[in-house]
Amino acid sequence: MAVPFRLTSMLAGLALATLATAAAARDYVVVSSTDPAVARGQSFAAGARVALPVGKTATLMHASGDLVRIKGAAGGVLLPRRAASQGEADRLAILKVIVAPAERSTVGGMKLARTRGGVCPRPEAVATLDAIVQVHQAGCPAVAADALEAWFASHPPSAE
Repeated sequence: MAVPFRLTSMLAGLALATLATAAAARDYVVVSSTDPAVARGQSFAAGARVALPVGKTATLMHASGDLVRIKGAAGGVLLPRRAASQGEADRLAILKVIVAPAERSTVGGMKLARTRGGVCPRPEAVATLDAIVQVHQAGCPAVAADALEAWFASHPPSAE
């Protein structure tokens, strides 16, 4: 009986490790791009080659919150290899949802909104990436999106 239990435990551990690796594999999310083929909200792993043509640029956010601007080159652009913690990867996954163009839910022309307390903060009051994620999770996606755009504007990207 101990052998099947050990085998089951090992398989479960292997599956969890695979899922954790897959979740951490996306270290960058596109914030803006002059090339329509590189869409806002698209994610890339560190060290990946981005097919960005000469003359085009893209701004990406790393899981750490750093913004990186890349310039197109023949053969594409190789993204920097940077390690991200699991917490940073989790935060980036939520920020990706905010950054990506989303379909808006409407009923009869009215926008549907769901909040936890019925009150959303002003976007100016939400100044950190963690606070932006919390506001989004609390049911204020429009405020989180506005706050994230303001955060992008106040944090110029570094050139790679």
